[in-house]
Amino acid sequence: MRDKPLILIVDDEKDFADIVKTKLHSAGFDTVSADNADEAVKSAVRYMPDLILMDIFMGSGASGTDAALLIKHHPETKNLKIAFLSSLKDPWPGLTGNNEAVSQELGMENFLDKTEDLNTLVGKIKEILTKQGQLQSPLEKHS
Repeated sequence: MRDKPLILIVDDEKDFADIVKTKLHSAGFDTVSADNADEAVKSAVRYMPDLILMDIFMGSGASGTDAALLIKHHPETKNLKIAFLSSLKDPWPGLTGNNEAVSQELGMENFLDKTEDLNTLVGKIKEILTKQGQLQSPLEKHS
């Protein structure tokens, strides 16, 4: 077991990924990053992170949605937790429902908005990990 939860950040915008990594480090997480879908799948198998933050649109190549579904269908990584992280308001034009509901229907944990402030983002990450048992809830820490 790790001392700190490991977060894989998958985003082709290096500056954004670096800012998120810095914020997550200060919040007590370890991070690794990938900048495209192929690297995301390889990194998921290599590191077996506690959570993957997956950008949806990453320029050329496969989308983050494709990478997330590949990870979920791979026998070694099928149980990894993935949350989409995007600034797109309508990332799946052919699907109906709010982004969180669509994410969950695809087998992911949540949909996080890139435009939220970083403290809110960290709070939502902690909620996902607490719900999955990778972090102790504040009440458990004091008992």
